Amino acid sequence: MINILLMIFYVFLSVSGLILYKLGSNSSQIEVIAKEILSLKISFISIIGIFCYISSFIFFLILLSRNALSFLLPVITAIIYILVLIASVIILKEKVTLISLLGSLLIIIGVMLILFKEKL
Repeated sequence: MINILLMIFYVFLSVSGLILYKLGSNSSQIEVIAKEILSLKISFISIIGIFCYISSFIFFLILLSRNALSFLLPVITAIIYILVLIASVIILKEKVTLISLLGSLLIIIGVMLILFKEKL
């Protein structure tokens, strides 16, 4: 049960981080200058997105210590990919191509094969 909750937090923070960072990249920006070598413009929404994404990495490390990497990485990456695709359409108003949909279907089939490998 704790692993499922950790996975949910990880996926939520990863997807939120990516979407917030992308949303923030289109809004008003704060200019950050470091020693006149690096000039970076970043918004407050992007900063929240970066914080979410970094926080998700902590959850991933905890999950990694409790689960097999060969199971964890493909399943969670697939879930994140599908949720980012859905969020991109709903929140960012991006267009989805037929190839994206077919690729997503293949990902779902692959995850199902991994999840049910014991029964095959």
